[in-house]
Amino acid sequence: MTYSDPYHQVGLHRNPFGSEDMMELMQISWIDRGLSSAPPVRAKLFVQIRGAEGSGKTSHLLYWQQQTNGVYASYPLERIRQVSRRWRVPPIGDIAYWDEAQVIPYPLLLMALAQAAIYKSTIVVATHTDLSWAAQWVGLTVKTIQIPTLDKETLLNWAHLRMMAAKLPNAPEVSLHLTPEVIAEILVKSGNSWRTAATLLHIWVATATHVRDL
Repeated sequence: MTYSDPYHQVGLHRNPFGSEDMMELMQISWIDRGLSSAPPVRAKLFVQIRGAEGSGKTSHLLYWQQQTNGVYASYPLERIRQVSRRWRVPPIGDIAYWDEAQVIPYPLLLMALAQAAIYKSTIVVATHTDLSWAAQWVGLTVKTIQIPTLDKETLLNWAHLRMMAAKLPNAPEVSLHLTPEVIAEILVKSGNSWRTAATLLHIWVATATHVRDL
């Protein structure tokens, strides 16, 4: 019996929603929602990106960093108990990006922001909590960006880009179609999280191709 890859049968060379390099994913499936341009460099500016967990804050930081080449530092939530990683002064430069900035201890946060104000840096942070008070206290201009809520059209466009990127080069089309009903269900279950939506779409593709192969 000859084995036939179930993904190949529908025109895909892999599951489009598997784990991949984030930089590659941003290149093939970035959705412009009015936040694609990085803030100006060395503008004595503090930009905080806020949104629910999995809403795309890190993606925006990395997408902007590609445009400006600024320094990037991450304070992952799962490492907050690692004292040596948490208690380090965030780096500054002409522009700097701090991910999960709400984890940074306040003394170090204020120290770094004060240095940024003196240097007239632009600091961009992804945060779950409002840190504008700290930036204002040291004299930085504050801009707050709230990540837009995930909607059906945006999710459908993003899913289409991912599926086209995973299409077999010689396949005329992908014979696996996301319906508005499927997207609506995933949207409800995802709770406005791109990460959760991607996981649910991964399961949907795996289940659909398996059923087709039976």
